[in-house]
This record gives sequence, structure tokens and C-alpha cells, in this order.
Amino acid sequence: MAELSDPLPSEAVIEVTLACFDYHAAMLADHSFFHFLIDTVLRSDFVTFTARRALDGVEYDKNMTPSELATSQPGHRTLFLRKNSQALLEMFLGRQIDNFQKYLVDLIREILRSTPSILRTRKETLTVDDLLQFSSIDELVQAIVERKVSSLSYEGFGSVRDWCNERGIPIEVEPEDLAAIVELIACRNIVAHNRCIVDERYLEAVPASQFRIGEKRSLTVDDIASAASLLGTVVQKSDAAAVAKFGLSTQPLVTNAESTQ
Repeated sequence: MAELSDPLPSEAVIEVTLACFDYHAAMLADHSFFHFLIDTVLRSDFVTFTARRALDGVEYDKNMTPSELATSQPGHRTLFLRKNSQALLEMFLGRQIDNFQKYLVDLIREILRSTPSILRTRKETLTVDDLLQFSSIDELVQAIVERKVSSLSYEGFGSVRDWCNERGIPIEVEPEDLAAIVELIACRNIVAHNRCIVDERYLEAVPASQFRIGEKRSLTVDDIASAASLLGTVVQKSDAAAVAKFGLSTQPLVTNAESTQ
């Protein structure tokens, strides 16, 4: 059980699976790192600006903040970051999607370990050699679970969601949000495999896209923020539904109170 400090007034404690706890930990780490990079760039330019003005004896607004300076007189670090913002955003979007897909696999693992009967099928075949590798039925069941989870980890979101729906595993995605999630995953794939250049596979997944083959799928900070909000909502709803249906073990997670409403 993770140790948690007392929540602040604007925070709430919710019960989540280990899969969800790990998802939020990874998301928080990436979010903190992203803002650390931005803050470091802005403050470094601000220090350079104020030091130069002081040494040159030039008057300047001493109430100016690093953010205001970046807007009115951006330094070379800020300009460099803006020039390379696409690469930075690609990296963080990729990590968001990878974290989300890892959550799905981890949640499915927890559910299958809790209710291995979900895997009951006539298609699964085991040889005598397979059976003799295990000293107990429990070990055999866990090995079958891991085999299925491993195979699902290589499937697309649509295939994983269909597999889960067929077996009563809740992946809670609002119908109007499904296209956005598919687009995010398709975007992650071209980030990883095609330098974020739109290709045929991307357009097969996102036929209504405004981008065309050969164009770069440009990203903004708003894209990253909206992705975090959407994926976080899916994780939170899916986790709560899975806990309620399968009685999964939980642990406390301190989160923003508004996000639990």
C-alpha cells in the first residue's frame, strides 16, 4: 500500500487499481518534467535579460515576469524552444499514448488474474509438455493469463476494446470520444514510425483528417492538454467500472477534486 500525505483542500482521495495508480504516477512525472523544461527555459532567459540590463545600466520594468518577457522580448532559449516545439510535443504525446496503452494491458491483467474464467475457450490448446512445466493449476492459469496479455499488448486499441467488450471487461469510452482516441493513437504511431508524417495507415484510421499524405501532423500544447484530459477520463471511468464489477484490489490515490466529479 502506497503511503500518501494528507490531501490539500482542493484534492480528493479515490480508490484505484494498481494499474490506475501507476498510470497516474507516470502521467504526473511526465507533466512535471514538461513544465520543468518550460520553466527552466523562461527563467534562464529572464536571468540573462535582467543581468544584461543591470550591467548596461538600462532601465526596465522590474515587475516583469519571465512569462511576460517571453511574450514581449523572447530570449534565444525561448526562441529555440519554439522552433523545436514540434519535436518536444511529439515526444510527450508518444509517452501519453504509451502510458494509456500500458494501463489497458495492466488492467486486463488484473481482471484476468482475478477472474481467469474469462479466458475459457475451446480455441486454447495446451500440449502435455506445456502442462508439465507447471507445478500447480494456479501457475498454469497465471501463465495462460500472461500469454493472453502479451498478445493483446500488440493489438490496436479497437481490437483490444472489442476483445474486452465481448468478455464484459469495461473500457469506458463515450461514443463521441472514440474517434479522438483513435486519432491520438494513429498520431502516436506516425510519431514512432514516420517522424510524424501522415501516411496511408494514418488516413485509414482517420479518414476525416485535415492532413494529407506527406504532410506533418502538427501538434500544439492544446493537443497535449486535451489528450491528457480525454485519456485520464477514460482511465478513471474504466477503472471504477472494473473495480465495481470484478472486486479488484485498490489503493488510495490523491487526485484533483474536480477530476473526480
